[in-house]
Amino acid sequence: MKSGAYTIDFGTQFNGLLNSENGEDKLNVAFQSAWNAYTYDNMDLFYIDVEKLTLTTRTMTLAGISTHSVDLSNGSNSTYLKDSFTNQAKLSGKLNLLEAMRKEIKNQLDGYTDYEKIKQVHDWMIENVEYDVDLVADEPYSISGALTEGKTVCEGYARGFKYILDELGIPCVLISGTATNSNGETESHAWNYVELEGKWYAVDVTWDDPVIVGDGYITSDVKYKNFLKGSDTFFETHEADGYLSPNSIEFTFPELSEEDY
Repeated sequence: MKSGAYTIDFGTQFNGLLNSENGEDKLNVAFQSAWNAYTYDNMDLFYIDVEKLTLTTRTMTLAGISTHSVDLSNGSNSTYLKDSFTNQAKLSGKLNLLEAMRKEIKNQLDGYTDYEKIKQVHDWMIENVEYDVDLVADEPYSISGALTEGKTVCEGYARGFKYILDELGIPCVLISGTATNSNGETESHAWNYVELEGKWYAVDVTWDDPVIVGDGYITSDVKYKNFLKGSDTFFETHEADGYLSPNSIEFTFPELSEEDY
């Protein structure tokens, strides 16, 4: 996929689906859902522009019987890579840097307990990443903005957190939905669930790293307000939404522990 022009040939394996009632609509929902699942599990796909990915169906009809073949490619686009990553050397350099960063973090945390690892990654991101209020980063919604530019928004925080925990072997999922802030304003938001000692807890690194005006600093009660929280407290302000995008199936997320860790 890094080439930007690779074709995934599915052949006729979707033929039965496409010959069924509303088959094309079902295939589109399946593709969107698969793409959502794939990108929610794989944080390093930031270089792909999904609007340039083309799902092509070719139909041959003989004696009233239709046979459909499907492929996924760049279609009529020169590439499905984002404009900023069409340079292969730049893309490889960025991916290598990100991989080296998380391996170094893993090495530094060797011997730590899972709780200590989660806390260290949480604190490291708060200390090294800032909320991109003005969207000045090249990649404010991805691990690239969070980990190599140090500027990102909530999605980048959550993706960066999962990217590192994946390397540490700690189960972590990306969650999207809405959250209501202290001003009573509800907005789209992203955060994480992590598994620790057989139970799932919520972590919202973005809200634990608020924008500080002037010479203020983040106190411990703010820094860990959304760290390893259970449903009884976390759901007072956050609500997950399993519909990751329009035209997609509804996904389910792990069930949180009721109590905080």
